[in-house]
Amino acid sequence: MEKVQLSLERLLPEIRDLERKKIFSKDEISDIVTKRRGFELALASRDVKPADYLRYIEYEGRLEKLRKTRAGRIQATTKKTLSDHSIAAHVTHLHRLSTRRFPSSLPLWNAFLAHSLTQSSPLLISRTLSSAIAMHPTHAAYWLMASRWESDGDEKGMGGGNEEAARRLCMRALRFLKGKEEEEGQIWKEWIRVECGFAERVRARWAVLGIGKGKGGAEEITRVGEKSMDVDGDEDEENAEVELPAFDEDDEEAKIKREVERQAMTGQEAIIDGAIVRVVIDNALASFKHSLASYNLLLSILRPLASSLRTSLLTHVYTSLHAHFPSSSPSYSSALHILATRSLYDLPFSAKHPKRPTDEQVAAGEVLVEGEKLVDAVGECVEVYWKACKGRKGKGKSKEKASVKVWEGFCEWLEGMAEQTEEENLNLFLTANLTTALSLAPPSPFLSLLHLRHLLRTSAAHSTILSHASSCTTLFGRPSPATTSRPEISLETAEQIWVARIETVVSLSPSTDEIESTFVDALKALPFSGRLWDVQASWIEQQKEVAEIVEWYQKAVQRVLLADAKPPVNFESRFKDEALEPRELIPRRYLAFVSEKLEDELEERVRILLKEAPTLSLEFLVFVLEVVSEGMGFESNSGGKGKKEQRFRETVWERVVAHPMAGSEEWVGFAEELLKGGRVTESADVVRRAGRVLKGAEKELFDRRWREVCDRD
Repeated sequence: MEKVQLSLERLLPEIRDLERKKIFSKDEISDIVTKRRGFELALASRDVKPADYLRYIEYEGRLEKLRKTRAGRIQATTKKTLSDHSIAAHVTHLHRLSTRRFPSSLPLWNAFLAHSLTQSSPLLISRTLSSAIAMHPTHAAYWLMASRWESDGDEKGMGGGNEEAARRLCMRALRFLKGKEEEEGQIWKEWIRVECGFAERVRARWAVLGIGKGKGGAEEITRVGEKSMDVDGDEDEENAEVELPAFDEDDEEAKIKREVERQAMTGQEAIIDGAIVRVVIDNALASFKHSLASYNLLLSILRPLASSLRTSLLTHVYTSLHAHFPSSSPSYSSALHILATRSLYDLPFSAKHPKRPTDEQVAAGEVLVEGEKLVDAVGECVEVYWKACKGRKGKGKSKEKASVKVWEGFCEWLEGMAEQTEEENLNLFLTANLTTALSLAPPSPFLSLLHLRHLLRTSAAHSTILSHASSCTTLFGRPSPATTSRPEISLETAEQIWVARIETVVSLSPSTDEIESTFVDALKALPFSGRLWDVQASWIEQQKEVAEIVEWYQKAVQRVLLADAKPPVNFESRFKDEALEPRELIPRRYLAFVSEKLEDELEERVRILLKEAPTLSLEFLVFVLEVVSEGMGFESNSGGKGKKEQRFRETVWERVVAHPMAGSEEWVGFAEELLKGGRVTESADVVRRAGRVLKGAEKELFDRRWREVCDRD
């Protein structure tokens, strides 16, 4: 209480000044004191939380806003007094207290930083940023905020102009964030922005002074980041820097620092040419070990860059990409795609028409050129790709595999461009090149599927399409290891090939016998493919009579229960919509069909299925209960339509709880349904049986759930 009283007494001069200036009435001042006392008591308690500080700060913020509004209505005849700044100072004090009490709370630091930016005190902002970084050195947002404060300042004109400090912040941030790729990428992006901004400011200054690049201007070359000092050598508050947390400088950081300083000392002409930015780019690539992702990151940074350095920096990145990804590299095809298609995404910078792509356009991979420039760019891309494809002939497995990847990248790009191009002549050009490329490319599953899509899109003859689909399954319809003549064929790839052929035959072939024969071949090759079984079931339901469909389903259920219809452990279908295994999918479709077409026979069909298929899964048995409820109109809450339906559901429930995977949920569901149906004795018997069968945690969970059911009923 003494601490609370002392805090309130410190605010007494402010209260008196507010009363003297008649900004608040006596009743309002009494209410202010009461509220502050409540907040101070909350802060003094042992179980104080960050939210208590935020509520207090929010109240003081509203109070200051009201004070300013009322003070503005009063004609000021005297100079400013204590109350004109005391509430803001009190809020700053509360922020300091909150971050000292809870230094790990990001919301408190965020609130403190937001408050600091509203105050006309660069020193407060710098110190707050320094403290936030010291407490959270791995939080990239604070490093970015500090760098922007040092380089650009804020909307009020405070801060900014200290690129040297921003550079040091970025270098130190990379030390603390090492290993966090996303955060590192943000810092590299910020550093490049800082250096480009610095170069543009120097360029603008030269333009104002009339100094021409390379004309021997007599301007004094200043040290980058030189600070302004007062006559006593003390740092002016306007130039207060964000202090860096202590960290020993390692060899890598020292090397980068020396290289940046060396480029800075070569003269401002080198700075304008982007020498420092290129050093930063090279070190960014080195830090990510020149991975393909690092090049994509830099391109996403540079393409929307509003700087005259954009084109030269992009060229620098492309030169490095070409040097680090030779034709023997495993990622050569991806690097080649970036180099070949760059003319579609790179826009030259123009000071008069500074058009540049947005970050969203770059992230979406949107083609940015149009009109004649688009035609020229596409022609350039095709020329680069053809040169790479035709010039990469060689012997050996690795070269053959890499060559296939290049052809795949080329054909995929041609197909994508043809689909999104509306100009007729350009579309014909792309289509013709795709046709030629597919005829010359080495065989691969990917190219076979792409070729099939191309034939369908260009409306080729049905016989040609069906023949190609058949050859696809002949070459790639069965899994096999890689050889010198063709790449590895996985189970997932073989499934895609067969599904493509099945769908093609179903849509184009006039012969029912051919379609049925294709289904037989497909399921013989991949009996565990849920997608193939699903396509066949859909076709059977559309083409056959009800009796024939039921007969097919009965045979199919027996077939999918065999051992070879269970998917291998390493098989993961790429058709995510048909993720069910065949032994789960076909019985479900069978019951759904019977429920819709033969509702009167549903009970009999279910009994036969349960008798002939003893290895059905627990999930399927629960599905049976749902189908029976819908198909037979059973309502458990009302006790059912009759004893016959109740007995039938009881039979299904017995099969459910007898399953080896049955747990507390299934036993509770069985007992609850019997209880709601008025069969109390049978329900109690199920509860006793569950007590004997379930053990450990499952037994405890059953007891708890059953008590909840009894209390609810």
